[in-house]
Amino acid sequence: MKKIAPQSIIGQQGVNLVERVTLEMSYAWRPTPIFDAGIDGEIEICDPVTHEATNAIVKVQIKSTTNPFQSETPNSFEYLCQQKDLDYWMRGNTPVILIVCRPADNEAYWISVKEYFGNPAVRKTRKVIFDKHRHRFDKAAANVLRDLAVPKDSGIYFSPLPKSELLYTNLLKVSSYSPSVFVAETTFRKPGEIWSFFQSIGAKAGPEWMMTNKRIVSFQNLESTPFNEVCELGTLERFDSKIWAESNDEETKRQFVRLLNQSLKEKTDLLDLRYHREQEYFYFPATKDFTTRRVHYQSLKKRVPREVFKKYGKKSDKTQIAYYRHAAFKGFFIRLDGEWYLEITPTYHFTSDGYNLDKFRESHLQGIKRLDRNPAVLGQLLMWSEFLCRPSLFHSEYPFLSFGDLATVEIDTGIADNEWYQAEDSDDAESINSEENQIDLLWS
Repeated sequence: MKKIAPQSIIGQQGVNLVERVTLEMSYAWRPTPIFDAGIDGEIEICDPVTHEATNAIVKVQIKSTTNPFQSETPNSFEYLCQQKDLDYWMRGNTPVILIVCRPADNEAYWISVKEYFGNPAVRKTRKVIFDKHRHRFDKAAANVLRDLAVPKDSGIYFSPLPKSELLYTNLLKVSSYSPSVFVAETTFRKPGEIWSFFQSIGAKAGPEWMMTNKRIVSFQNLESTPFNEVCELGTLERFDSKIWAESNDEETKRQFVRLLNQSLKEKTDLLDLRYHREQEYFYFPATKDFTTRRVHYQSLKKRVPREVFKKYGKKSDKTQIAYYRHAAFKGFFIRLDGEWYLEITPTYHFTSDGYNLDKFRESHLQGIKRLDRNPAVLGQLLMWSEFLCRPSLFHSEYPFLSFGDLATVEIDTGIADNEWYQAEDSDDAESINSEENQIDLLWS
């Protein structure tokens, strides 16, 4: 009576497992029909969206078993290659992968033979140490397998993977502003004259107002002290601020943005930020003792710290201060689809002594911008968006301006996570590398 050897069945089960995973990758699997000299089949890389074949091939050798792997632990195991197999796999110019699998448990692990045994000392041992997490042969290995098979200079283009993705913009929504705009005529000609008058009478006043055509336009109630001292109250009018916010008249929009900017300066001042008129950005000031300051914020995974003020030593002598770096941002108000947003552009402020601009600030900024990539910039945006929403430590809630969340956009086509070049500050590395690099930025 004819019989089929159990090992043949196990071997075919291994081939079936590899074929199923390959098809899940949207790649083509072709078994070797005859004259198998140490290669069980080949994988042809295909475009995952268009399914176009590329003629980029990876040769595959499959080793199947029902038994425990050699020296197996929950995280790893070993496999000893036969010398004749190894010599054969290392020949030629086609990539060869070794897949060791246990079909009964739906487990398969792989390595690129020529890459793994490229070191003569490793090749001499003939031993592969498989990491059960890093070397898992499943759908997630598709991109790595593609990079192995397709030369970088091949000119082959792959369509983006069909995955939805959430894009974070740099637009922080304005959730509320002053409910009213007050307008009144004044006999004063310039804002400086009004500020001088306030100072002469010892009055304190907020900056949420402006002058135009001998009129004061204000978020502050002009009937209240000390504004009632500089206005002609008989001309006072009170408007719903939505009239300004929703107006298509360019002059009215300009006035509203001016009031928002004045409010932003006051709000950031209450949060202990500073505004640099020349550079037109907000920044964290130096600490009293010039020690590093960190701000904690909620990343996409957990709360993490970010250094917002830090000193840097000279390369020649680390004990001498080269410069100080301050986290900063530029902010511009824009209206989109009837909603107002603060457009945040993260940047840095560099000082020589914690106060005065460093003469090499442009060089410092260019250097750090070359290193900052998507994850690092996203971390800065998340930090600033949360910080601007915080209440002031010693004041009641600021009434003239508050913010919501960063605007997001969901798209149908995403970019594979490992396609991003990752570069970020060390204080963000642990959290950003794990999750933030999966979230992209859409600049306004």
